[in-house]
Parts: sequence; structure tokens; C-alpha cells
Amino acid sequence: MRLRGVEIEKAVRRMGLADTYRDRHWDRAVKVTDNAVQKAEPEWLERLLAALLEVGEPTHPMRYGFEVALRRLASAPGGAERTARVRALAAEGLAWGGDLRYSLPEVAEWLACAQPAEHLLAVFDDAEASDELAACLLQETALRHDAASAAGFAGRLRDAGHPLANLPLRPVGAERHLGLPRHPGPAGPWRPPGEGAPEAPGATGLDIGVAAVDWPDARQALSAYRNWPSGADALEAGLFRLDRPLAPADFGASLLRLLPAASTGATTAGVRRATTVDVLRTLFGGAASGGAYGPRMHGAYARKASWESLAALADVQEADPAAVERGADRCTWLFYGSDWHLRVVPPLDVGIAALRPERRTVAVLAVTDSD
Repeated sequence: MRLRGVEIEKAVRRMGLADTYRDRHWDRAVKVTDNAVQKAEPEWLERLLAALLEVGEPTHPMRYGFEVALRRLASAPGGAERTARVRALAAEGLAWGGDLRYSLPEVAEWLACAQPAEHLLAVFDDAEASDELAACLLQETALRHDAASAAGFAGRLRDAGHPLANLPLRPVGAERHLGLPRHPGPAGPWRPPGEGAPEAPGATGLDIGVAAVDWPDARQALSAYRNWPSGADALEAGLFRLDRPLAPADFGASLLRLLPAASTGATTAGVRRATTVDVLRTLFGGAASGGAYGPRMHGAYARKASWESLAALADVQEADPAAVERGADRCTWLFYGSDWHLRVVPPLDVGIAALRPERRTVAVLAVTDSD
């Protein structure tokens, strides 16, 4: 089989002409991927991937070509056999290539973006609990479709103690508004509402006592951002106690400027009201994207991490997402910014504040990053 005159064996041979950019045949080696793999039909891609796996010591252009070919194959709608073949090739590739830059959660995201629901659901009929790609694919599928028919596989995951096992098998409430990618590829964090969202100046001349208190769940609140840069200048999770109840209508910029938090204070600006949907989407986008440089969690683990963060912010002890959402709906939410944020890439600056239902506790979560 040929593709613009390029045979499989010839393509593999050309990819092996160089291993680093210093080699004089580097351009020829990488152009196989840029010129041929990027335009190939699925059948050719599958044969190329199988041929590359036969190479004992793959060069960098071979590994690059494998990644691109696998992504393109996963992104081409096909039958259940296509999904099964991509799963097998992805697992074999990680054992073959050593430092390939894709991950199994990422491959699951590629498949879920491109393949029909019935072909995704067929994976779970006989998948084993040790199949990490299938476990991630279950969550990617459940975010997009009704995956109740995969209850048996979910049960096997629970029996094995898999961290994703207890998530629902269909979208829950606010998850229906996550804005999941329709095509495989890098996704940036979702930018919180700006223009059009209600401003929240808060009460004028607010006179209220505020004190920082210990927050045992601060680490959990940062779950969605655990792959972002660490340190006090990049991440903050704080809990504050008011000396009297504050009406939700008075919760705004004036209160945030009184908080003894690094990310608030006198420079707090851009304070706007938010909903549970807005907050969950922000947390999910941050987890899935991994900030400026990652690593990304992708949809499966971002789903788990975003609900964990929301539960901590809203002070909900239950793990069930439906219960977390109900608790979050009883809170009053704000988005904010300040000079603490780097303000280089707006979607990478996050400030979330929650007034909890008893109206005397404020939780704050802030992160910032830059490319």
C-alpha cells in the first residue's frame, strides 16, 4: 500500500536516518511524519504503527511519528475494531518507545472525542480492572454519554480499589456544561466569566472582623491544581472566619479586600458573581489542562479532582458528586483577581471565593501561572 509514493518500509527507514537534530538527515527523518503521517488514511497508519513496533531501538523521529500516527488513528471514526486496535497499540507503544509523550488518559480522551458511543461502550464488556486506558475511557465516556451499561466494569474497578471507580456513569448536573473538547488535542483552561457576569462590589463601608482559621481540607481544595506550579507565590487555599454573619448580597469585593490572604487585599479587582456551574467548569478546566506546562490530567482524572476541590470549598464531606453539587449550590460564589496574579495569560489566573451557607466562613482558592 502506498501514500503519495511512500511505502511503509521506506517510511520507517527514513525515520531511522537520524536521532537528534544535529544529524544531517534530521529534516528528512521528521518530514516523513510532517508530510506523510499527517495526511495518511487510517489503514496506512495502523500498518505503520505495527511496523514501528518491530524496531528494536527507535529513533526520536520514529517515536514522534508513532505519537502522531496513534493520535490520528484514534481521531478517525471507525468501528469497534478501531477502538480495540488503538487501545492495544497505545499500550504496546509505551512499552516500546520509553519516553513517548502521550499517556493512557490522553489516549482515552482522543477516543472519546472521536468514536461513536456504541463503540466506546463495547470496550467495557470484557475489560479487566487492570486496564488503565479502559478505566479512563469509562470516565471520558460517562462525561459525554450514558455509560450505565458499563456497571459491570465499574464494579470490577471498585473491587480492585481503582481511584476512578466510584464516579457516576452519566453526567451529573453541572457536568453537562463543562464544554468538553470535540476534537483531540491540547485544551487550555476555561476562562471564568468576565464581561456579562454580574459585578459584586459588596457592601459599602463594610466593618466586619475577619480571622484566618486552620483548614484541614486545604490540600483537597487544591486537587484540581496539583499539577500546576507549587509554592506560596503560585497556589493559595485559605479559610477565614467572620465575627458575624454576612448577607450573600453583601459578599463581594469589599469583603475580599479585608481578608488576610496573599491573593486578596487592597488590589483585589474584577470581582464577579459565579455559579456552581462556573466554578466546576473552572476547576475542571484547570485540572484537565495542567496549567501552562502540565502535565495534564485529561478528562478522567480531572473529573475526580474537580469534584474533590469543589467539595472542599463548599465544606461537603460526602464524595457523591450530586451531594457535592447540592452543597455548592447553597454557597455564594465569587471570581476575583489581584496583583498577586501574574496577569500574563488571563485563563491561567484563577481566584475563587465561597461564602458558605452559615454565612460566617469564607473559603478562598487562588492559582496563577504563566507561559
